[in-house]
Amino acid sequence: MAPRHCPKITDCKLHRSIGMTAALRVWQSFYCEGCFSRCERFKLASTGIPVPERLLPNGRLLDASATPEAGQRSERAA
Repeated sequence: MAPRHCPKITDCKLHRSIGMTAALRVWQSFYCEGCFSRCERFKLASTGIPVPERLLPNGRLLDASATPEAGQRSERAA
């Protein structure tokens, strides 16, 4: 029987890339708790390739200015 949740869910840093809880929940619901075999983060991690922190499950890169770390940097700079 196939696992229901992604076996990499505890190691995945997706939550560090997405600051909005609602948006993160959508990604997790579709990929982490569903079609994780289609997740580009899962595919890389499964082959031992380092996963870029900005990589979204659909294979696109999150805009660097949209990451939580970018918001913290701009707050510190102000």
